[in-house]
Amino acid sequence: MLLKKMGFHVWRQFDDPYYAGFAAQIAYFFFMSSIPILIVTTQLLGLFDLSVDFVEDWLEAHLSSQLSEFLQGLFSASSATFSSIFMVILALWASSSLTFVLSRLATHTISNGKYRFNWFSERGKAVILGMLSIAVIVAALLVYAYGEMVANSIFQSELATRLIGELKTPVLALLFFGIILANYSLLPRIRIPVIAVMPGAIVATIGITLVTWIYSLYIEKAANYNILYGAFSNIVALMLWFYLISWVVCIGMMFNKSWDIHMKRGRLTPEKIKEYLYAQYGENGAEMYRKLIIGDFDMFDPSLDTLAVKFSRKFDPGYNEKREREIRELRTEEQIRDKVVLEMRGDIEKNMREDAENYTMEKYDDSIEGGSRW
Repeated sequence: MLLKKMGFHVWRQFDDPYYAGFAAQIAYFFFMSSIPILIVTTQLLGLFDLSVDFVEDWLEAHLSSQLSEFLQGLFSASSATFSSIFMVILALWASSSLTFVLSRLATHTISNGKYRFNWFSERGKAVILGMLSIAVIVAALLVYAYGEMVANSIFQSELATRLIGELKTPVLALLFFGIILANYSLLPRIRIPVIAVMPGAIVATIGITLVTWIYSLYIEKAANYNILYGAFSNIVALMLWFYLISWVVCIGMMFNKSWDIHMKRGRLTPEKIKEYLYAQYGENGAEMYRKLIIGDFDMFDPSLDTLAVKFSRKFDPGYNEKREREIRELRTEEQIRDKVVLEMRGDIEKNMREDAENYTMEKYDDSIEGGSRW
């Protein structure tokens, strides 16, 4: 019953227009950034005299033949070399696009859509996280490739070496879970506890594994993209796979919110988000909260206007008149709200006074009755 409630809660979150087409957007950036990530990865692996052949062997052993061929096509396309620093920067920029869009989605989800985005700071953070993701991928591949050799040199035991060899795939899966968990925790600009995003990371890890397995069976047994798309069949197949994975990633983020609400954890409530921001920025917490979280009457403060609004006020004919009309309507709404709040507060105070008087009269009547009995 609880899982059913969470499922419907996640489904309801998709009523937010912000999520419309978001999986397709993530899949696009996923595809666009995959080649630059593989280029950087192969170049870094080359520093350790390690090729990606063992990755292709692993794909052949663990995936269906057709899906394995699709992915190996990506690796073969990543054999290009860098000719300049500009190409390195371009590759990192492209690889950060995925991190950028995921960061916006994660922040929007945990802030209930009340977050005010900043393109420059978010893009800078995305580039850094993109570089860290590449470094983690390279480290995971190095551990997978050289784990047995390192274990043999450290433990000098054939049993330990064999055990490390058997544990490589589970360890790789654990590292994969760690990457998802780290992204869910680090992507939002609001610094939240890792424990708050743990449920979604588990759901996403299991979901991606299941989706990949089912999709592998689907293209092996049923799909034949060559008939419809010809030379573009591999691209279409990969885009569909990325699209399904993107849905799982989105659902994992939303599941964190649903879990927090229905399990009554209280880690992602608006009050907690405010507390996290205050702790994150210290003395500037109140100011940053006002700048980052959208309030009901922010239109009154011109300092909170985005660049788009500022330029629209200057160059867009009629924008100022429209904005002033919206501000007047908002002020009327604020006055009505304040009036309702005051009336409700007066009613509450009146009821409290009446309850106090009734309580006093009851105590007095009880004392009279008690005296008469004596």
